[in-house]
Amino acid sequence: MLVQLLLSLTWKSVLVLHDNEYDPDIGRSLEASGISYVDYDIYSFSTDEHLLTILGDVEKVFKSTINVLFLCDVTATVTVLHQLSGVCGTRSNSSVDWCHVSRVLVVGKSDDLPVLLDSNITLENVALLELPTGKQGHSSKTRLWTLVFHPDGRAFTDVAIYNETVTNPTDVFPNVKFGYNGRQLTVVMRENHFGTGHVTMNERRVFGFTFRLLKLLAEAMNFSYRIIPPREDDWGKDINGSWTGLLGMLQRREADLAPEMLTIHSDRTAVADYLLPPVAESKQMILYEKEDDVDEDHLLIFLRSFQPYVFFMFVVSLTSCIIAMASVRIFHNKNGFNAPVTSKDKIQSTTSTAFEILGATLKQGSTISSSYDSDRILVAAWWMFTTIISAVYCGTIVALFAVKLEKLPFANLAELAVRKDYTIGYDSSSITETLFKNSKQSDVMAIKQRVQDSSARDPDVFSSNASKHLQKVKEGKYAYIAGLVLIPVSNADCKLNVIDTKFGRTFESFHLPKRSPFKQDFQKRYDPVDVSILRRNLNQGMNCSEYIGILFSTV
Repeated sequence: MLVQLLLSLTWKSVLVLHDNEYDPDIGRSLEASGISYVDYDIYSFSTDEHLLTILGDVEKVFKSTINVLFLCDVTATVTVLHQLSGVCGTRSNSSVDWCHVSRVLVVGKSDDLPVLLDSNITLENVALLELPTGKQGHSSKTRLWTLVFHPDGRAFTDVAIYNETVTNPTDVFPNVKFGYNGRQLTVVMRENHFGTGHVTMNERRVFGFTFRLLKLLAEAMNFSYRIIPPREDDWGKDINGSWTGLLGMLQRREADLAPEMLTIHSDRTAVADYLLPPVAESKQMILYEKEDDVDEDHLLIFLRSFQPYVFFMFVVSLTSCIIAMASVRIFHNKNGFNAPVTSKDKIQSTTSTAFEILGATLKQGSTISSSYDSDRILVAAWWMFTTIISAVYCGTIVALFAVKLEKLPFANLAELAVRKDYTIGYDSSSITETLFKNSKQSDVMAIKQRVQDSSARDPDVFSSNASKHLQKVKEGKYAYIAGLVLIPVSNADCKLNVIDTKFGRTFESFHLPKRSPFKQDFQKRYDPVDVSILRRNLNQGMNCSEYIGILFSTV
């Protein structure tokens, strides 16, 4: 009966922990059913280190999720469960996370439920199986309870059993029927220094975009969270294999999730995993304050609508049209006796034609009419041409008066590198430092050297505090380079401008600790369909300041 139930749970291997009353026939039944097993007497666990060694050996044998079967009294079971809970935090580099992934089945009776519940077990997947004994006062049928999370704590709930088997194994392990049951995850997020696009959480300002995405995931997966800041308040640097900042907290498993638009990079994959598809795509961009235009408006602005060659071609067309039409009219003005056309006739015809063409050009019309087809066709063509030209001119001149064209101080990194009057800065803990360090492009190397030289006089050019960079930008003659998401910034501050450098294409996504037990669950929920829904929801009701917050949440 026990073996049949284990098979219904899809157990292929099991660690059997038993006391002195262990029945060897159980092992033989497991082996006969194709379930590999390792059994230990729980009284042989002298220390936590001894238990840790045994768990490591079992993990090497099974190479998969560890299933634990307890066949002993409830007191001994609770003692070992506390030992298992104690070693959870010491196995951060293991492929098996005991607290989240391991599955524990305790064989006992319903009277043991309060004892197990009061023991404050930190293991997440614990179930109690009561087998029929036939004794008076005990159950005459097989019953199963699983320990689940609730908003007010944890509690045991019944699991349906039919014909001595579990009809739905996911109801038991890992309790996916109830999601994460409101369990609390530790989330690490940097504070929003810019003051735009933020949400206040635990008296800290976090980015509105990423926080909304976190909320949608929490609602979908039924978990709660607490937000903590990174220790060094930066994204993280690799110092001899030990990372600082946010990535360091993921490396040490001090946080379960980093819901930031954190750049995916090969260096970071050594300490963190990421969710796909990416939340956004980014390139390195330059933020600077627009320079004042010293060129005052004057009457020549009316000539800015067209380039000089356009005016030149228009004059050529005007002259050609006058000559062509005058020639046609002189030819048709011959009388019936073929009398020669005098110079006075030619001058008169040319003059009237010129005034008519100029009148059409200036939209003044003409009183002259013609009865010749060639004349009419030429006049009609010129009217259409001047109508189109005048419409384009009027539209362009209105745009010139409405919008002031800015002359960019630089258009790329190469032009910025030679602007000695500009100071350059970027976050040295962000992916920008890695991209600049690994690049062999001459312009990128020149920028890197410029910032390195400036840091001797002003260390803040390497600051991880983005508000310091923004303040320097507003003071003028300062260029801040960062991996920003391309979105409109005009409503945030019309004096600021962003230039795409076309360098450093990267992708951003949420990160978790390396080999996190939550990775599979999050990835399953975080598929392309769900991400598109999340993006669509986020785009609804988001004001401009929140969009600006997205800009500075990409590192």
